[in-house]
Amino acid sequence: MKRLFAYVTVILVVLLFGCDGKESKSSKKETLKPYNSNHESIASYDVPDWYSDGKLGIFMHLSAFSVPAYRNEWYPRHIYYAEDNPTIIHREWTKTFREHHIETYGPLNEFGYKDFIPMFRLEEFDAGYYADLIKKAGASYFAAPAVHHDGFAMWDSEVIDWNASEMGPKRDVVGELTKAMRKQGIKTGVSTHYGRHWKYYTFRPEFDTWNQAYEGLYGKRRGDTDPPNPEDALKWERVMNELVDLYQPDYVFVDGGICDAYAEYKKTYFRDAMYRVVARYYNKSVDWDKQVVLSWKRDAMLKGEAVYDTEKNPEEGIPSRSWQAHYTANGSWAYSGEKGAYPVNAVLRCFVDLVSRNGNLLLNIAPRPDGTLDKAQENLLLEFGQWLKLNNEGIKGSKPWDTYGEGKFNSLRGGSNINEYDTNAIRYTQKDGILYAWFVTWPESGELILPHAGKFNPAKIAPLGDDVSLKYTRNGENIVVELPDEQFGQYVWGLKLTKSL
Repeated sequence: MKRLFAYVTVILVVLLFGCDGKESKSSKKETLKPYNSNHESIASYDVPDWYSDGKLGIFMHLSAFSVPAYRNEWYPRHIYYAEDNPTIIHREWTKTFREHHIETYGPLNEFGYKDFIPMFRLEEFDAGYYADLIKKAGASYFAAPAVHHDGFAMWDSEVIDWNASEMGPKRDVVGELTKAMRKQGIKTGVSTHYGRHWKYYTFRPEFDTWNQAYEGLYGKRRGDTDPPNPEDALKWERVMNELVDLYQPDYVFVDGGICDAYAEYKKTYFRDAMYRVVARYYNKSVDWDKQVVLSWKRDAMLKGEAVYDTEKNPEEGIPSRSWQAHYTANGSWAYSGEKGAYPVNAVLRCFVDLVSRNGNLLLNIAPRPDGTLDKAQENLLLEFGQWLKLNNEGIKGSKPWDTYGEGKFNSLRGGSNINEYDTNAIRYTQKDGILYAWFVTWPESGELILPHAGKFNPAKIAPLGDDVSLKYTRNGENIVVELPDEQFGQYVWGLKLTKSL
């Protein structure tokens, strides 16, 4: 027994410390894993400065749904979905997605969503072009289109057999974009929407989704109202971990579809997997010696954990923790025909409003299925970048002031309200003891009212990009500024308020 005990002791020592009696590298790493999946641990990971100071990110929607380019990126869901479901057709549309598909491509048992993949070639796709464009736009981070609800992976995946490296374009799109962006010094990550894939497709004998040969894309047959199972969440977890391991992303975007399992069926499989993925990602960042960011939507996590993404809804007031809203450049997430782009002044109003409230803007672009980007979206990013060159001082690295301002800028939610804003609206940011005031309409009178700015008690007010002093008077807590006869800049104007030394 003594010999057996000694033998076991030696084995344990060797396993823990290695043959030389020193602690092994693997055991050292295990002792350096500070994050686990509970709230206190996840919430202890703070938002890094590169993200909270950067303010602007870009991502894109790109997959086989860009080929039919009909209405929106939910095309692969809606062509199979129950015909009486109200989400498949809007009031102004004359056809359902399925009607359009059958008229254009044929019955769904002969031509299904899978058949768009060979047509999705990205023959003109140039990652270097996008990296150069996004650098010129002034963005600090980028998320490559890794996988959408459709389940087609845009990288060389061992977890998802149906991927862009093996089919369609036959290239690792995520890898190409990651390499090109990092060459330009842009923080780079991945955009993921796979949390809804388990329930995305409808299965009928008259659809190609019924054919088990296509399970790698559509998933296994399930009833329309079947709840998720643990394997669904484990598959999502493997996908996320593979992306983390392959690309060491600076940023991970997790879409709100991951919430459906709990919201609809009270199943915690995906919620539990989410916390495991986040803890693992944070621990990996320790190994990489880099600071990372993960954003989430809806109720996937709790406030104070990672970065909350509101999609198109601005947060009320000024949250103490950095947050994010994401919008499209032209009203569509994925390419759906030549649609132009939103006016740059509308996008900038949205951007400055978010920054004044301690938020970031994640702006989406929608390339064509050949990989090119239309000139309207390109010009929007270039004009955005030109505006930032002049006004960057009061944006990048700034913090909110005592108040974000007064009046309505706009939220870019689409439709006619992109031009709904108050002409006298004001927003504020601050940095290094300087207050920056932003306004959206050049007053005909030449006098601009800055509400509450009297509390700052400035000694000098100057236009951003110019050191000339402007005349101003105090009116209670307000300041009235006499603007120059000639406008400086355009779209959204900035003033710099400084105190005497």
